[in-house]
Amino acid sequence: MNARLRAFADGGGPVHHDREMDVYVISSHEAAKTVLADPAFVTDRLDRLLPRLGGFDELPSLLNAMLRLFMDGPAHDRFRLTVTRDLAPKRIEEMRPRIGAIAEAALDGLRDRPAFDIVADLAYPVTAGVIAELLDIGVEGARALLGFASRIFAVLELRPDEQQLLDAGEAVRDCATFLLPLLPERSANPGRDLISSLVTLELDGAPLPIEETLTIIVQILIAGHEPPAHLIANGALELLRHPAQARRVRDDPRLAASAVEEILRLDSPIGYLSRTATEDAVLAGNPIPKGAQLVLDLAAANRDPARYDAPDRFDVLRPDPGHLSFGGGAHYCIGRALGRAEAEETLRRLFVRFPDLVLAGEDLTTRPSAAFHALDRLPVRRA
Repeated sequence: MNARLRAFADGGGPVHHDREMDVYVISSHEAAKTVLADPAFVTDRLDRLLPRLGGFDELPSLLNAMLRLFMDGPAHDRFRLTVTRDLAPKRIEEMRPRIGAIAEAALDGLRDRPAFDIVADLAYPVTAGVIAELLDIGVEGARALLGFASRIFAVLELRPDEQQLLDAGEAVRDCATFLLPLLPERSANPGRDLISSLVTLELDGAPLPIEETLTIIVQILIAGHEPPAHLIANGALELLRHPAQARRVRDDPRLAASAVEEILRLDSPIGYLSRTATEDAVLAGNPIPKGAQLVLDLAAANRDPARYDAPDRFDVLRPDPGHLSFGGGAHYCIGRALGRAEAEETLRRLFVRFPDLVLAGEDLTTRPSAAFHALDRLPVRRA
């Protein structure tokens, strides 16, 4: 049983100390929003991983550098500064026609198939195609890199073990081996892609170090593939289970944007966010000691009845979803515009192209993960 279910089973309330994991589980929307906005609650994954690994006291340098991008500090600030322009809403809007074309191409490949899997046959190809476009590495290049990225993803779990970290370190090195030859090529002949932007960028009059450039690209790979793919799949499942809502989106494609916000509220692909208290605090009347680790349960916070009317109802016309699925504060998801655009363009087209789509069975399984809410597969068929 994961931390969220234990909290409910124990009647833990909006803030619950899980003694087994020694974390404070935050399930209230108000308390979670407070934590996300307060700089006294920080992200320090690397500092918490190393002591727990005992004798494994030195991560491979590239993985070490990548993990530091998640933590409060200079590396994280530089990361956000370097990619802000390329992932800004204005830039993503310029990309939207290409994102739509990628979704159309994926759907074209499914038009003669009476049944298919939305995860493997639609969501993954769309996000791989967008990564290929963003980095200008071609679809085959994107597939190769994303195979490595799926192994790196394990480091984002709440308690990755030593073997997962070792495998992730090897995968990061494999990514670097693939990417290294591209850097001088893009430096000499830059285009509008993200790699060109990074290799031609100067901060304080100096180019980015090669290791920093590589780790930023790897970070974009792992954040830009799995979560958007599972947002598409989770959204398709919600719409398939609510055909009246799906008809609304099909009849008025402009509703795709509000539908995606409601999907993010109810079925975010990110299961939790973690923070550490740098000073004593009080949340929802509960004392939080300095040094305590907090787990923000997004599934619970986004369905908090104190924040939402009929919180379990899926409503694409909900006026104020106000979800926390992109986090907040200094770690507010920098790729949110891209993820939204991918889901909107794909789901809008899916239900227009296949209005008779239904689930091919209800026996669905999710990935065994506390960090991610991700379907293993989503089989569908034409009715």
